[in-house]
Amino acid sequence: MKKTGKKDALNLLFSAFLILGYIVCSYFFLTAAASVEALAPYINLAVFTVFGLVIFYATRVGEGKPVMRFSLFTLLILDIPALYIILAQLIEKLPFHTAIANLGTTTPLPYSPLFILACVALGYGIPYTFLSGFETVADNTCDETDTAEIKEEESCCNCTECGCYVVADAECEGALMVVDDMDLQFDSEKEIRISDVTPCNEEIKAGMFVIFRTNCEE
Repeated sequence: MKKTGKKDALNLLFSAFLILGYIVCSYFFLTAAASVEALAPYINLAVFTVFGLVIFYATRVGEGKPVMRFSLFTLLILDIPALYIILAQLIEKLPFHTAIANLGTTTPLPYSPLFILACVALGYGIPYTFLSGFETVADNTCDETDTAEIKEEESCCNCTECGCYVVADAECEGALMVVDDMDLQFDSEKEIRISDVTPCNEEIKAGMFVIFRTNCEE
């Protein structure tokens, strides 16, 4: 498991302050909502839903670019049920309104805890349905041991103790044309990369033809 770096730790600290700061601000929004009875349900809905959104972005600490995707499973399991609970709290004619609003009691609650949790879940679930994880750049760094192993492999790639590649005519049977290592149209049956032959013969250049000889002096 990758250890948390200083940058990630700092991001986590800022995320914690972001959540706490929003909770403090929510107090003033909820207090104002209580004085406007007609708009109170919708103000509370917005406050709790945005809180879920804040939690989503505050907990997404990582490096790279956000991965765009669509998760049907998250939509069906999280978003749609949360949305229905919210609507059932606000609309009396919907099924399960009494069970959600009263929450097992005979007296309707102004805002059921189930309604609050559904708002937070919806705020978190909507972005999570379309975003997940981060694109990370592969670590291309290697230590001295890896570098030594790579060089050793390159030095004996196609050169054995009993032979090597030497310059030949294009008409020779088995002759391969030397091409640059970056050649994207590489044909292994007719061509060979320059890095595969230069360890044996540094005079070989791209464009030449070579053939493998069991005796380099021939």
